[in-house]
Amino acid sequence: MIQLEDIKGRYKRDKALNANYPIRVLIIKEATGLLCMNSGDYVLCPGRVFFIPEEGIIRLEGELTSAYWLSFSTLLYSEFLLQHRDSQSRNLFMTLSFKDLNDSQAQKAYSLLEQLKREILADRDVSYLAQYLSLLLGFSAVLNAELMDLSIDELQQVLRFRAILEQYFKTERNTEFYASGMGMSSRKLNTFLKKAFTKNLPELLFARLIREAEELLIHTDYSISMIAEILGFEQTNSFVSNFKRSKGISVLEFRRLN
Repeated sequence: MIQLEDIKGRYKRDKALNANYPIRVLIIKEATGLLCMNSGDYVLCPGRVFFIPEEGIIRLEGELTSAYWLSFSTLLYSEFLLQHRDSQSRNLFMTLSFKDLNDSQAQKAYSLLEQLKREILADRDVSYLAQYLSLLLGFSAVLNAELMDLSIDELQQVLRFRAILEQYFKTERNTEFYASGMGMSSRKLNTFLKKAFTKNLPELLFARLIREAEELLIHTDYSISMIAEILGFEQTNSFVSNFKRSKGISVLEFRRLN
């Protein structure tokens, strides 16, 4: 489902760069030359991150001293799309695009990639890798402005929080529970979440519950009361009213439209 490898050496454009999975990212650490596609040639330079569409054939011409070649499945990519619903994020891989990271940002991206390699080797579960990939893409595409000023340790804490939230959001609403999982006091956790997500824990929990409700309403035929129960609402009416407050339409109307 995901492959991350270091690539280096001299490349000629008469040979395509292969990938095991359809969605691909090339991160340049040190290189000179060109990335060549039917749409044109693009300069390879340090800190440049290329987001490559599925149908594009990639050829390189030049000398790569150090670069990362990342490919992954649409299943892993789906988590990123669920977390990033703006048009810029949805179109990230529609055509070839790239971002140039400054030195500080690039060093953080390289550190995240090295950690991702270790997670892949450790055979981490799919949900964790999907969270990690979503964080990496959001950061390297500069889609989450609040992440750019975080240290690498804070970015790892973001990932840890996302993993805990993903596992327990249906059953745990208590701030102390998440604070304990993060090794923080409740006050420190909410301060950190405000910095990393511009939201506090209740807001993040509510957003995640609504996102899950949308998925269940669209992709299952579960009754409204069953969905409310799955999401940990004690009363169906509470789920219905909270959903309407968030989306501006009723649960039934949302299901009908989707």
